[in-house]
Amino acid sequence: MQPVQLSLLPEQVSPPPNQLIGQLPQPQLAEAITQLARLIAKMTAAQQAEADDE
Repeated sequence: MQPVQLSLLPEQVSPPPNQLIGQLPQPQLAEAITQLARLIAKMTAAQQAEADDE
């Protein structure tokens, strides 16, 4: 038999993204969107480079 750990604390559930966006101050929201766009661009470039190698 395996031991089990029980907790009386409620599970932490993150709010939906649309609620998080409304809580960020405008400068932080702009920075978050900029960083996300950079990550997407890097990923797209890496995938394109990988496809070119094939």
